[in-house]
Amino acid sequence: MSFARLAPALALAFSFSATLGLAEEEATAPAAPAAASVDEGLGPVGHDSQGRAGRVHIVQPGDTLWDISDAYLGTPWVWPSIWKDNTAEVENPHKIYPNERIWISPYEMRKLSDAEAAEMLARGPEPAPQEEPMPAAMGDPDGPEPIRTRATYRYSEIQTAGFVTLDELEGAATILDANSLRTMYSDHLEVHVGLGKGEVAVGDQLDIFRPGEFVTDPSTGRKVGRVTAQLGWMEITKVSDESAIGVIRMSDSEILKGDHVMPRRLRNADIPIGDRVDVEGMVAHTPDKRMQMGQGDVLYLNRGTRQGVAVGSPLEIFKPLGERRDAVRKEMRALPDEVLAKLIVIEAHDDTSVAVVTITNTELSRGLNFRGSDSIGF
Repeated sequence: MSFARLAPALALAFSFSATLGLAEEEATAPAAPAAASVDEGLGPVGHDSQGRAGRVHIVQPGDTLWDISDAYLGTPWVWPSIWKDNTAEVENPHKIYPNERIWISPYEMRKLSDAEAAEMLARGPEPAPQEEPMPAAMGDPDGPEPIRTRATYRYSEIQTAGFVTLDELEGAATILDANSLRTMYSDHLEVHVGLGKGEVAVGDQLDIFRPGEFVTDPSTGRKVGRVTAQLGWMEITKVSDESAIGVIRMSDSEILKGDHVMPRRLRNADIPIGDRVDVEGMVAHTPDKRMQMGQGDVLYLNRGTRQGVAVGSPLEIFKPLGERRDAVRKEMRALPDEVLAKLIVIEAHDDTSVAVVTITNTELSRGLNFRGSDSIGF
């Protein structure tokens, strides 16, 4: 099925920008009636449990998530970031079949049961917030600030994208042993860690990780931290003077004696897209000794919170094109920079941050320049 003919209807699909690049929208009550409506070629409008508008698409033969995202959200690239698997028992939950119902909104795409679809189509929008009147003595001639909502970017592998600063690494401890003859540790196993009284308490949760390659600032040559393999997490159950016992609650990979632990950092896979930041820097590291990276990969940058970068900051990698000589006017004319890729920050430290590539038109490598951006899509 071709969705190219649906482009004119995109503006009616949501009160949302054609791409997720614009992070904010005015939260206004829709003019459309609560009853479901159908624009040509697009599924009927419904509302999720929070009153947010979306559409219910019935899968046709030949449909793909790529095409559906392009038709309803204005870009094919966004579906992996907002797709939510709710059918884990199915061998391939990303596979879609004719007559299945798909919920599509700027916040998520997922499969629906017939009952869920009917409920969403029957539900009305969230009531518009009531503005409180301002005291006469404090009246603002410009009126109150408009209420805004933020789009999000979903990065389901966020728990595996690890990094520690050198200071954090120095304050970490290691797994000393296990109450088992096994050399590789996994879920439900008790292990001893090198943290004692005053350093850890019963109930504390610790990330388990393995330090990897150093991340070096390409502009100074200074080591700023290390990439980590995130192995799982554990919970402390008993504390003695110089060590503690904990239970591995989850393991994503085999855990070994000598692997490191530090206080657990819970990170949300749904990342609100932030405002543009006035920052420029360089790609400091590409993991796994890969020279070139692409869409969906993680990059390590030489700028962090001290330079204004935060989780959710949209960035772009660019290539300066400099000047070219106009042979007729006999003068040099500046060319605009070429934007190579868009990023969103998923972890931020003092002078370093970790970002995922949301879209790119080329392979990326260490040393490329980046700066703040208005969006995470072209």
